[in-house]
Amino acid sequence: MSDVAINLRVTSIRSRGHRGGAIFSGVTDDDVPYVVVCDYALIPDSTVLGKGQTWRIEGTSQSHSYQINGYRKTEQQVVAKAVELLAPSGANLVDWIANSDECVGIGPVKAARLFKRFGEALVVHIERRNVAELQQCLSDGEAESLCAAFEKHRVTHTLLWLDQAGIPRRMGRKLLDYFGETAQARVEANPYVLISFSASWDQVDRLATTSFGVPHDDERRLSAAVEHILYDAYKDGHTCLPRRAAYERLANMLGTRQLANRALDEVRSESVRVLEGGSYQAEGAAVIESFLACRIRQIVAGEIDEGQHSLWTNGVVEARAIDAAIADFEHVLSWPLGEEQRRAVHISINSNLSLILGGAGTGKTTVLRCLYDVMEATRDGVVIYQMALAGRAAQRMTEATGRPSMTIAAFLARVQVDELSGDTVVVVDEMSMVDVILAYRLLSHLPSGVKVVFVGDPAQLAPIGPGLVLHALAGQKSVPQVALSQVRRQSSSSGIPKVAEAVRLHRVPDFAEYAGKGSGVSFVRCAASQLESAVVRIYEELGGQGADFTVQVLAITVNNLGSANALNQALHSKFRSDAVQVQYFHPQFGVVGATTPEKLPIKVGDLVMFGRSDDDLQLRNGSLGKVVEALPVVDADSHVCLCDFEGTEVRLKARHLDDLKHSYAITIHKSQGSQFNRVIIPVRESRLLDQSLIYTAITRSVDQVVLVGDLDATIAAIKAPAKAARRHVNLPALLDRQATDEP
Repeated sequence: MSDVAINLRVTSIRSRGHRGGAIFSGVTDDDVPYVVVCDYALIPDSTVLGKGQTWRIEGTSQSHSYQINGYRKTEQQVVAKAVELLAPSGANLVDWIANSDECVGIGPVKAARLFKRFGEALVVHIERRNVAELQQCLSDGEAESLCAAFEKHRVTHTLLWLDQAGIPRRMGRKLLDYFGETAQARVEANPYVLISFSASWDQVDRLATTSFGVPHDDERRLSAAVEHILYDAYKDGHTCLPRRAAYERLANMLGTRQLANRALDEVRSESVRVLEGGSYQAEGAAVIESFLACRIRQIVAGEIDEGQHSLWTNGVVEARAIDAAIADFEHVLSWPLGEEQRRAVHISINSNLSLILGGAGTGKTTVLRCLYDVMEATRDGVVIYQMALAGRAAQRMTEATGRPSMTIAAFLARVQVDELSGDTVVVVDEMSMVDVILAYRLLSHLPSGVKVVFVGDPAQLAPIGPGLVLHALAGQKSVPQVALSQVRRQSSSSGIPKVAEAVRLHRVPDFAEYAGKGSGVSFVRCAASQLESAVVRIYEELGGQGADFTVQVLAITVNNLGSANALNQALHSKFRSDAVQVQYFHPQFGVVGATTPEKLPIKVGDLVMFGRSDDDLQLRNGSLGKVVEALPVVDADSHVCLCDFEGTEVRLKARHLDDLKHSYAITIHKSQGSQFNRVIIPVRESRLLDQSLIYTAITRSVDQVVLVGDLDATIAAIKAPAKAARRHVNLPALLDRQATDEP
């Protein structure tokens, strides 16, 4: 047995391991044959091996004898300890080209002719894809295939290195797509670049400190840690972190207080900013919030690009004209506007950017309907775009105003910038749920001169994504706004407005005693383990029969006890156990029973929600409906069921089933923008439970609300600051600073 280090040209591949590793044979430059045995750690993906490749092999060699067909054969076998795929060059290049299956149409003669013509410069021509030069010896197609094969070989070399370094193949592909052939050098210089490619901190840190020998106090590690905690804070809604919060996260991640302090004191990353007051912010968030502050200021000021005409810069609309148009609207409505509503119309007419704020039922939609009529009565050529974050909220906006609306995502996708001019009004409802990233995309899309109206309630749910926009603008003296306070949706006798207002102000309300179907807001206490049975019982007592949405369960979470999924299963079993199941055609098993992605059967009579916006079906993400008929199924293209989505009948095919789920219970987030006669809210301890969630759920109901579950957890959540108030964001400071800087 002896140690060897050889360059070996692959002549055949004897075995490829399904999970890595391979046995292959080859010859050295001196035509000495060897058989190489590699385990999975050296070649994690055996498909990288190919005939004609040249590998650097280090390992131990010994003679290995065996019998085949009665003859004894002996060969030199190397058990590899290290392997590296080498770039082909010289005579090896000729052999590689001639033997590679990727070099279509190029055999030994053409390969030799190429090397004779270009010599060592052949590699340069191939790398640079100098097809015109290569065509001196090859056809156009042959030259292209040669360049493509060489590029694939280089990619294979890098992927092998990434595999050996312990970097997952999917991530390796992302690295190659972004960095190209410099991927290996980039990772070797700073392994922490891998974090940008969806790798976890633990995974990258382990790789950096073990495979690449990065010391624990290395500047690259500490800077990457600061950047990582800032981007990780996005998940909690933060766009920046005060030093204390950043320190706590870093100390937990790096393991010592000393390294955490040093990381913050010595951060050298171009991707991190230290803000006034000592907070830290990732560069991406800083750019987004700075843009928003600047753009909002520009819109408020009415700045427009040179030469661009805007309806809204031709002087203010006189109060008399506005009042006359309001009077016409009131005559049609047969109902007078409140003083706050009239003021909101006046301010929004003569402001380039305005806010219409107010709790649920305070008449924000009525203000919008009036505002549109007044705009069109006092200006010619007005074009109005209505939108909301969620599909269901946009649908309700259409129903309430009688005008088309869409999601923000649809607006960005369908309406081009050059279609928007100075006669455009953009109205965004449920603005409290819009995060800074989507707000950035929206305001980037709007040209100068467009009027903007943001509508929402800062006390309702904060964005799922990072930052706060409506919350940051509410109360800003430089931004025209009106806050509506008089509740006009629910009747005062229901008791809902009084309870909702108390929750809004973080006060524990006086709950009415529950006595079955009635009015007001009640609380029924029960253990978490009894939530589902209690909700089903109360659902029936309130008149719910699983046939419509007059009684609606609004859950805090999607999974676990008292969740939307658990309660959908319970209510589906209660009301649809004997119903006819919808069928669909499965390519392997033929006609089978249809289920939701949660594996719950879809049956005739089921209440359902469609989870995607589909223009062909005229359905929005969050549309609520009912399965009214199971249709006969013949093949994969058959319609499988007929559904009624709020008065519109829609035929669904098998491909639509993945977007269908039961909706006896939906999450409170999905209910935003909706209203129901009676609402049941199961409550248990959860990190998602907070005052804004409870407030939003209560205000979805017109007549009656019943909270069920943990009263102590409910009271604690109501008293505590809303999660939005606990978010660390920099946009308010930027807006305050710009307001102070105004001449």
